[in-house]
Amino acid sequence: MPEPKNAKPKKAAGTLLTIAIVLTLVIAGIAIYFLKSAEKQFGAADKRLPLPSKLKYAFLLNKNADDLNKANFFLDGKERKFFIDQSDSVPDICGKLATEGFVSNAQSACQLFIYYGRDRNMRPGSYTIASGQNTIEIAKRIGNETYRDISLRIFAGWRIEEIASAIDFSPFSFSGSDFLEANKAPSQLYKDKFAFIPEASLEGFILPGLYYFKPDISLGETIFTLLEQFETKVVKSGLDTQIEGQGLTLREGLTMASIIQRETLATEEMPLMASVFYNRLRLGMQLQTDVTVQYALGWDEITNTWWKSRLTWDDLAVDMPYNTYRYYGLPPGPICSPSLEAIQAVAQPERSDYLFFRAACDQSGRHNFAITYEEHLNNGCD
Repeated sequence: MPEPKNAKPKKAAGTLLTIAIVLTLVIAGIAIYFLKSAEKQFGAADKRLPLPSKLKYAFLLNKNADDLNKANFFLDGKERKFFIDQSDSVPDICGKLATEGFVSNAQSACQLFIYYGRDRNMRPGSYTIASGQNTIEIAKRIGNETYRDISLRIFAGWRIEEIASAIDFSPFSFSGSDFLEANKAPSQLYKDKFAFIPEASLEGFILPGLYYFKPDISLGETIFTLLEQFETKVVKSGLDTQIEGQGLTLREGLTMASIIQRETLATEEMPLMASVFYNRLRLGMQLQTDVTVQYALGWDEITNTWWKSRLTWDDLAVDMPYNTYRYYGLPPGPICSPSLEAIQAVAQPERSDYLFFRAACDQSGRHNFAITYEEHLNNGCD
């Protein structure tokens, strides 16, 4: 019996269908392989990423796996900070990572960010990167709020209790009171590491500024970081030697600098103010400065501040070593965190014959200086 005329077309169609199914299965298998391989090496892709994009980036990441798994070591072996600005786009961030030596390939870093869905929610801020981390580890941390550094701004003129209060408002693993206790009685650990550490409080040895700390930092590491900054800016720069050249110990120099810091915010007049204190000390005069009395009085319940603004005659008569209206010479120690400019003023004072200063009457925050007491009285405001 002869075959039907349409038998061959049906057979050909069946063959094409079989080929199409096989090809589909092969492509699906390859796709599954790349997805599984990427997931094994790099972790899960963002669920919001469309399947074609998942396949695309899985392929690219597998292709560059060796580069992405390569550890990036810093020359000094120390942790480094990476900063994301509010205006940085993801390509900007990838470029900065490569330029600053955190990753070897900006494009691969961007592919990882997209794969993780991190390109949608980059958080500005500072991030701590350890030496030896690879691009995968870095991409998981950068822009991730979980790993964002804790920022702590310490203002010039703050006493140590004010720093402790700021710590309580930051997500540290320790409290402000823990910090206060550690600073009031520095451990031998700090003294062994830093030769300049005093026997008493670390008041005055913490420089003002904006600090960034890794999220899991301990209390001890925090204090070490603060002291390392002081060592770099003051000791290694030679300011301590210059202070000693003026006849003061480092602690005495910081004490004078802390008084100057509380007396004026005009950094340009700090060296001249330092000359006044040096002149009074040389002549055996009392320093007679309100800010040391404010420090002695401590917290004022009425004004809710550590720095009572209007002192009474009773306040000025309080019998405490920090009262420079009763006691001669410098007080026992610093009264706040002086700025680097105030410390430099003590290390490099101007030369003058001035013995007095008082606030100018123009509300500028500056001061008028005088040699005689009569001139000083004439500088008063009507």
